[in-house]
Amino acid sequence: MNPRFMLVLHSHLPYVKHQGRWPFGEVWLFEAMAETYIPLLRAWSNLLDDGISAPITLSLSPTLMEQLASSYLRAEFVEYLRACEKRAAADERSFLAHGQQELARVAMDYRRFYQDIRHFFAMDMDGDLIGVIKDLSRKVPLEILATSATHAYLPLIRDRESLERQIAVGKECFIKHLGYEPRGFWLPECGYYQGLEDILELYDIKYFFVDAHAVEGGRPIQTFSGSHPAMEVETAEFQKTGLSTYSPYRIKDRSLAVFGRNTMVSLQVWSKDYGYPGDSSYREFHKQQPGSGFKYWRVTDRQSDLGSKLVYDREQAQEKVREHACHFMDTVEAVALEANRLGFSEPLIVACYDTELFGHWWWEGVDWLEELMRLMAARDNWRLVLPGAVLEEMKDLPEARVFESSWGTGGKHFGWFNQETSWMWDTIEKARQELRSIKHPAGSDLVARARTQAVKELMLMESSDWFFMVSNNHTRDYAVKRFLEHYGKLVRLVEMVRMNKFSLEDREWLRQVEEEDDIF
Repeated sequence: MNPRFMLVLHSHLPYVKHQGRWPFGEVWLFEAMAETYIPLLRAWSNLLDDGISAPITLSLSPTLMEQLASSYLRAEFVEYLRACEKRAAADERSFLAHGQQELARVAMDYRRFYQDIRHFFAMDMDGDLIGVIKDLSRKVPLEILATSATHAYLPLIRDRESLERQIAVGKECFIKHLGYEPRGFWLPECGYYQGLEDILELYDIKYFFVDAHAVEGGRPIQTFSGSHPAMEVETAEFQKTGLSTYSPYRIKDRSLAVFGRNTMVSLQVWSKDYGYPGDSSYREFHKQQPGSGFKYWRVTDRQSDLGSKLVYDREQAQEKVREHACHFMDTVEAVALEANRLGFSEPLIVACYDTELFGHWWWEGVDWLEELMRLMAARDNWRLVLPGAVLEEMKDLPEARVFESSWGTGGKHFGWFNQETSWMWDTIEKARQELRSIKHPAGSDLVARARTQAVKELMLMESSDWFFMVSNNHTRDYAVKRFLEHYGKLVRLVEMVRMNKFSLEDREWLRQVEEEDDIF
């Protein structure tokens, strides 16, 4: 038996440039850069230095790439790191003054962490995260996926013009930042509906990913979420197909291939009941120190309240990192044996995760990934693979029809379309109608600029993030504010184009909007 393992990390943040700093806005990007993206790139550099080939499939959303490439945000990120160092140093002094040695040690670790990240970003990365990714892709097996322009949830964007624009601009942004055409496409939230492949084919996409139940049928993993206390979750039930995620498939009557996410390896990391991040030794995400906002405690007990959390112990957490990497290796071995029993001599195990889980949400997650890659590279019978290479090896793929689905709560579209968000989709349709009303040929440069910006505002309205935040009642007010602001800008821009009148005030406002929402 020669099993194959494919690690797929999906990287995305909403567009927050010039849209608030703290607690909502640009700080989200800075946290992800410091806690996830830079540590992850450093981990893969460590593997490369040790002669370990660790193939990784990485998706980068256009909104994320545009922000990582921003000179303004790169400079602000350095200032953010300096501020973190100062807050950690202040906490360290305060803890020492009160005889709290354990807490002081954790504060010292934070101070050193942010100092190291700042030096690494400035010296080793020359302040250019996208550039490092491009350089790394020439040194290690790395396959990068495109995705929709503003991470729109495509099954609900049934308007053909809007769909094509999301995919086309997403592909253009990929080429702009990385310099070549993408082969694979990450469907935001693994959201798929039958017919979407027709548009993907038009843009020369070769493959995409879906959740397990889209291929296998049955009950989806995400059948219930306590994040929707006011709503009854609509759970889809799918007919069993007899197919498996141990192989990719060719979409019936199409040239595109589809990979299915493996259920067991997903649950082992994601599950709120027994996933690794909830281990008692790992850092507690939800409890913060007043003032600095740093997290000084460990999970202690999944069920315990925040007041009973014990102080974080880094050495203890690192022991669990090694233990859990070994446990995960045992898990995928067991999955591979089961696949072999079913007749798969080279079973493919696809593990798809949000990149931000590692480091940001799960503080020790990047260390766990690095340890896992080392363990897997040491197993002679295991191969770490990339989707493109798998498709080249498997010339004749079995055919499959894939169910309309997502990896969200309930297995379909509930997380983005429900009683709390239906008004948002109605508003998007109004915005599209507004845009259709100004399709006459462009006049002046001001008309062209205003029309272009109006299209950008519609695309920003279509971001899946706003619907998810509202559905989960997580930063709901910020999401609604952003959504309505983009709609309000679109309405005014359309009116300016329709009237073809631009006062001095209008021109200054247009300039400001172009600066605020200068995406693509």
